[in-house]
Amino acid sequence: MNSQIPPPPLGGGRKNVVVIGGGCVGALTSHELQRAGHQVTLLEARNWGNGSSSRSAACIRAQFDTPSTVKGMVYCTRFYEQWMDVVHGSGVPIVQNGYLFLKDWSVDRKAVERTIEVQHAAGLPEVQILDQEALNQRFPYLETTGIQFATWCPKDGFLDPGAVYTDAVEAAKGMGAITLQNAEVVNVLFESDGLPVAVVTADGRTFSGDIFVNACGVWSPHLSAMFGGHPLDIKARRRYLYFLDGFNGSSGGEYMSAENFVHLPMTITPRGAYCRPEGIHGGKLMMGWLHYASPIEPLFDDQDRIEPGFGTGMLEYGPALQKEIRTYLPDVENMGRISVVTAGFYEDTPDHNPLIGFDPRVSNLIHAAGFSGHGLMHAPFTAATVGHIIAAGHNLAMIDLPMVGTVDVATFAVDRSFKKGEGMVI
Repeated sequence: MNSQIPPPPLGGGRKNVVVIGGGCVGALTSHELQRAGHQVTLLEARNWGNGSSSRSAACIRAQFDTPSTVKGMVYCTRFYEQWMDVVHGSGVPIVQNGYLFLKDWSVDRKAVERTIEVQHAAGLPEVQILDQEALNQRFPYLETTGIQFATWCPKDGFLDPGAVYTDAVEAAKGMGAITLQNAEVVNVLFESDGLPVAVVTADGRTFSGDIFVNACGVWSPHLSAMFGGHPLDIKARRRYLYFLDGFNGSSGGEYMSAENFVHLPMTITPRGAYCRPEGIHGGKLMMGWLHYASPIEPLFDDQDRIEPGFGTGMLEYGPALQKEIRTYLPDVENMGRISVVTAGFYEDTPDHNPLIGFDPRVSNLIHAAGFSGHGLMHAPFTAATVGHIIAAGHNLAMIDLPMVGTVDVATFAVDRSFKKGEGMVI
């Protein structure tokens, strides 16, 4: 294999690993563990990507303020760039249109500059500040009235989640992994000493394992409880995405061109609304907006429900979001109506950093969950981390990743104290 990204180490020998959850995290973790030489069984309760993976804004960025997250995301970006060498998939699943955070005059520029220094030190030299003049030159179709500056990273962009989980599953299967859909885990079997040895699916099949990986997203706390594991502080919150049809940009002048629209970066307004073109060739504008939804009980068959007030009526969330985006992207005025609204769940932790590591109570259970909307972009780093700790046989404070260096994975420990929160969350 010609990849510059080697598989995780095999360490203490070949293990039978059961990965539970067939979204992007579970799929890529299965691929990396099988690539390392383990025997993997991947179990998905419904269809591949049934949870947040298929309902994701699908963005990828390294502009975070936690150094370990920045380093991890630098690794992930490079992994997705080398997708064809590592996974041999159907096509490179990353579109690097960049990420543009617009900042108004309420923002402390010095604080942002300090964050960028952290990002540069963590291996992200591409991120920079664009003042208003530079912003107007680079993105003349934006309305920058009231904007003080923006942070810009051209390496960021968005992903094709369907390609990620489908390619990863197929690649794992091609190397010998057992991959099963419609295999919901409903019970856990234990040895007399309390060690889990197998899981039972809804149709009565039993799958034994040396190691079990919990990659169930918002359903991870439920699975942990089934194993007698640590109570995971993960809350499910509903999030919405809106898709605007009918881009009709002119070839120049006041509004952006059709070509510019295709290359529109993921753009975040000062109030946290965001938009980007949908799909490789654009045509639709995806829009979203951070809102502080109350935690809910996640149900498999309730993911797509649009709650009252979050539709497209005159006084609902969709038109308000469209108006916010139009303030900074005037050509939205020339687009059609919102044609599609989708819903899904975020798996939030108190500090918005994920939970990755061996369970403190169950010695052969590993959690990989709690990504607070960043699971898809984070998946290659998560898979590598799981591979390293399986090789070691215990949680690690640090791991070494190719082309990135040493990463403090204790930041993501399952039983950490929630003191330093990741602030750059949308």
